[in-house]
Amino acid sequence: MPILTPVRGRLFVALLALAAALLLAAACSSSDGGDKTPAAGQTAATGQTPAAGETPSGGATAEIQMVAGTAFSTDELRIPANTAVEITADNTDGFHSFQVFESQAAAENGEAPIAETEACGSPCKKTAQVTLTPGEHFFRCGIHTTRMTGSIIAE
Repeated sequence: MPILTPVRGRLFVALLALAAALLLAAACSSSDGGDKTPAAGQTAATGQTPAAGETPSGGATAEIQMVAGTAFSTDELRIPANTAVEITADNTDGFHSFQVFESQAAAENGEAPIAETEACGSPCKKTAQVTLTPGEHFFRCGIHTTRMTGSIIAE
């Protein structure tokens, strides 16, 4: 019988590993019919199921963080086009602001932002409201204008 003890132990460990893998696979699977799920801090496009944080009146919300290393948490936000969107800029590190421009060229040419937040030191949250036409737009930190930049895709 001493040979059965190690075999039972290995079998038990193998079954535990299989059960954990099945639980993980079930937790990661989607049953929404195939629509893309918005990334954290982004909203569903028009016609999809509203994302958490989307306002019932048809407006939408999005969030971006300013993080350690003088950076944004993402360099791309996707929002619905032709829809009022409230973007929350969550400053978790440093002194920053958030600005939205029609394009990078507009920002570089000194045009005024179409939306912006006040600059604030962390921790703080500020919001900016935008309604953007379909296409690619530009965002940046108003303090770190060349190091903290990204695109807003309105679709």
